[in-house]
Amino acid sequence: MLYFRCSYYYFDIIASLLSCDVQVKVGMKSIFSLFLFSLVVLMPLSAKASDRVLAYVEQIPPYVFINADKITGSTIDILDEALKGSDVDIHYQEIIWSRALHESKNKPNIILTGLIRNAFREDKFHWLFKVPVHTNRQRYFLWQLKSKANENEKRGLKNASIAVTQDDHKSKSYKSYVEGLGYQANIYSVGSREQVIHMLFKGRVDYILGGVLHNAWKLKSLGYDPDMIERVVEIPNTSQGLYIAIGKQTDIELVNKIRKALADLEQSGRVSEIMSLWFERD
Repeated sequence: MLYFRCSYYYFDIIASLLSCDVQVKVGMKSIFSLFLFSLVVLMPLSAKASDRVLAYVEQIPPYVFINADKITGSTIDILDEALKGSDVDIHYQEIIWSRALHESKNKPNIILTGLIRNAFREDKFHWLFKVPVHTNRQRYFLWQLKSKANENEKRGLKNASIAVTQDDHKSKSYKSYVEGLGYQANIYSVGSREQVIHMLFKGRVDYILGGVLHNAWKLKSLGYDPDMIERVVEIPNTSQGLYIAIGKQTDIELVNKIRKALADLEQSGRVSEIMSLWFERD
């Protein structure tokens, strides 16, 4: 009887150990399966997240038009067609340009849709694509109130003051031009184009710096008459052209993917077609 009890006791211990071993193996197998599942599911998600880009825009006809929250234009068409069918997901957002420049320098995956390339910015961005520019778009002028024409003519540029938005590329061209005349450039930088316009019409500066007037609607929306201003002096453009650019914080593989997509679209001849259509509308 003792023998059978002992045998039963040992058999019970062995069975318990075997059961424990099986449970451990099953548990390890479950953990391993869960790990594999996580890799399969999460890796594509992380890859997709890295390929999401946000394109900041401002009104630059015919490259970008913003109307009732609808964003269109030649640059938008170029980006959309280049990235169509790729795994790059692009979205657009209107933003104050000084903030756009700041964020693109400090955050990844932010595209700027119309950035002037110059020596100061050269090493701060990846330059993805040079946008074809209409000749008139490359011209800069000083704009003044017609009522101050005589006063400004007597003063000249020696003591003149101008207003520009923060980090406005055109201010570099103006500074170079004025210093070439032997004068010091008096430039006031403000946060938005609306502030620039207010400063001119309220007499706080003598001039504002801009291209050919295409934003008459903006003056009207601020309560000003476009007929009250005129352009006077053309400032030589020292920039290297208008570019689609992306910040240096962006993964280089994504940078090259977008750059190649844009280059392929240009080689297909489609970029020229898009630009022609928009220049005709403008």
